[in-house]
Amino acid sequence: MLQKIGYACINTSIKPRKFNDCRLNSVYKYGIDYLRNKIINNLYLVKDILLWNIQNDIYMYRVSSRLFPLVTHPDIINDFDWNWKKDDEILEIMKEISGIVIRYNIRLSMHPDQFTVLNSPNEKVVKNSIINIKYHYDILKRLSGNDMIIHTGGVYNDKESAIKRFIEVFNNLEDDIKSMIRLENDDKSFTVVDVLYINSKTNIPIVLDIHHHKCNNPNNINIKNYLSNIMNTWKNTSLIPKLHISSGRDNTLDKKHSDYIHIDDLNYLLKVIDKFDFDLMVEAKQKDKAVLNIIDILKDIP
Repeated sequence: MLQKIGYACINTSIKPRKFNDCRLNSVYKYGIDYLRNKIINNLYLVKDILLWNIQNDIYMYRVSSRLFPLVTHPDIINDFDWNWKKDDEILEIMKEISGIVIRYNIRLSMHPDQFTVLNSPNEKVVKNSIINIKYHYDILKRLSGNDMIIHTGGVYNDKESAIKRFIEVFNNLEDDIKSMIRLENDDKSFTVVDVLYINSKTNIPIVLDIHHHKCNNPNNINIKNYLSNIMNTWKNTSLIPKLHISSGRDNTLDKKHSDYIHIDDLNYLLKVIDKFDFDLMVEAKQKDKAVLNIIDILKDIP
């Protein structure tokens, strides 16, 4: 049964407010406070989005990876006498957000971007990916978040070796960081079967993306036959399993997301997951409106 439902990053109902990014040359031109102010804006926006979500019975949310722009850039670290982890104003706002998350039992997550590739054969890429994962962990921990969702990465013409590299790199991460990482099947390279194998070597909980499975199912497996195994990957956590849902924009197998979740896709998911408890992340262009639409639809379903 569906428990919590949420969306990613942008709240369309709070526009024109938006998350601010920042260019490196702007920091050099205007000073470090220019960057600080953008981060503070982003944090207050997260706080207000969470409060809006609570008013609308939405208790799951994915925080933008660009919440703290540039803070891992070596030029910022080396050229400015400033560290966000020691900034009292920033830490105080994060504490306020954490209080909201804890009080209302919100499931908060982050999804490192596509440049986070733990299985790259390039050591520099792997090093930067680990730095980025630690950045996400540091933020989520302070915000009382739960899930850091990643993909396996690239195939590099040898899937077996790519999987082996991922397992080796992951198993060498710090235990606290590993405990927050979740692995998602993707729509191009690594299938449900692939991520379940990785789980057998790492114990990473699996986030099933039902649309990715439709797009990347070369052996035409029936997902019902693997569902118990996927759900059991969460058994060593205090969380119930998490799933992703989206709909193809132009057709069923279109990898681009539509504005809303198609009713056929929602019905398919509910039919497949009928006996399990799960939380659902909605990946649709209309974000919060897409979630409210699903909530309305579910009111009419026994």
